[in-house]
Amino acid sequence: MKTIKTVFLVLVALAVAVPALAQPTRLYDNDVKALLDQSKQSFDKFWDAMDGQAKASVFKGPEGELSVKRIAEDYKKTIELAKERFNDSYSASTEVAAVLRDGVRPNNFVARQAASFKGASEWAAHAAHIKALAGEYGAVFPPVEGQTVRRYTDKEVKLAADGVEQAAKALATAFDNALKQDKAMAGPARQAQVAVVKSLGDSAKALSSRIGSQPASAQVTALFDQATKAKATLTGSSAAAATQAGWAGISKPLTVIATAFHTTWTE
Repeated sequence: MKTIKTVFLVLVALAVAVPALAQPTRLYDNDVKALLDQSKQSFDKFWDAMDGQAKASVFKGPEGELSVKRIAEDYKKTIELAKERFNDSYSASTEVAAVLRDGVRPNNFVARQAASFKGASEWAAHAAHIKALAGEYGAVFPPVEGQTVRRYTDKEVKLAADGVEQAAKALATAFDNALKQDKAMAGPARQAQVAVVKSLGDSAKALSSRIGSQPASAQVTALFDQATKAKATLTGSSAAAATQAGWAGISKPLTVIATAFHTTWTE
């Protein structure tokens, strides 16, 4: 009884000490489009909340004296351009990078104002939208030097998932044929190993069916779990050398999916 109690306490301690792994997450194209809309609207509210004197003022930045009205106009244009360019075939990564860059100037201006500054709350709401937008592109706001601003469209992610499915099917066939050359392996054992690779394709298909319309965190996790099992099965088999090229066709789209869902996967 004492031993059972001790084991229970150890398990509880581990549950508290080991943080849960972050779930893969992604905003779909429609969500990002909405976020761009919210970014424009929240900036308009910020500008409307400012008093005339602040709008007509200048402030000194790293580039010298800057007109508040001018930097606001330039910044608003970059947001509008990102909204205009974003579609289901182009994620407007370059344009969003410009939003993050041009947003630094008004952000610096607001940071220098008193707590009672009219528009402070509206800027905080706007900055929250921009930070969320930056995160979806694998970046941060304010931007850091050298950061990459990149987002895959839903079409690109779906194409990657479909690519994994097709490559896994082809690899399973090649794996099966290669294992048949091992006369020492019994049929059931061969079939069990091939099934692991086939299941990777099934996991990719399940993910593909949800992209753009339904949450898919669980499917992404299941896909990478199955990919790890498939890779281990291939590496530990007598057909390891014969399946290396086939695995290369799976590894690249898996990396795309990992990036798209803000997670990591290593072979």
